[in-house]
Amino acid sequence: MEEIKQNFVVFGRQPVLEALRSKYKVHALWLARDLEGKVVGQIEKLARLSNIPIKKVHKNDIQKITGPVVHQGIAAEMEDIRVDSKPGDFVGKLENPFILILDQVQDPHNLGAILRTAEICGVDAVVLPEKGSAQLNATVAKTSAGALFHLNLFRVSDLALTIEELNGKGILTAALMPGAESSMYKINLKKPLAVIVGSEGPGVRKNIASLCAEKITIPQFGKIESLNASVATAVVLYEVVRQRKF
Repeated sequence: MEEIKQNFVVFGRQPVLEALRSKYKVHALWLARDLEGKVVGQIEKLARLSNIPIKKVHKNDIQKITGPVVHQGIAAEMEDIRVDSKPGDFVGKLENPFILILDQVQDPHNLGAILRTAEICGVDAVVLPEKGSAQLNATVAKTSAGALFHLNLFRVSDLALTIEELNGKGILTAALMPGAESSMYKINLKKPLAVIVGSEGPGVRKNIASLCAEKITIPQFGKIESLNASVATAVVLYEVVRQRKF
């Protein structure tokens, strides 16, 4: 199992709460003195149940731990995020897999927003390439509202090879591409599926798109060329949910 080698400190009320609710071990918790609220109460209760040390300090001391971010008066030190390197093995165990592949999404805020939607939509696994993608750091954890801690994450050295492997397993690989001939509303997304989303600007790389069984698009009726990557991903993932659940 590959791990992100760093001292992982997460900040913000919701991310810290989700870290405590997740499979990950939290080592220490810092709270600003006189911090109150329902979520803060939940955090303190979970920390005490798990015998996690709670340190009540001045909010400026938390700033020294987190750096120049909006920490909301709370931070936690936790174990490193676990990232596997073999999505094919995991996918092979699923009855009807729902996979999200992110081809070089480099903005950590976009990545966090995408991961938040992926978790809410019930995505089974998120696959990232080793090169060209944002790191899974505290900013991603914050913008994902802690969804980062509840997802099955994979980082692969050869994204093209991974897509070929998924094709071989009978999984529909569908690249989201503005201007593609097939509307996402006309494609059967109920079957085993991997949605491929590219970065801002370049989108899905040509060599990756050429390997995908389908190229799909979101119908557009305005003058702007394309949606933000995180918004576009949300639209597609919820169409998968609609087809599968409703």
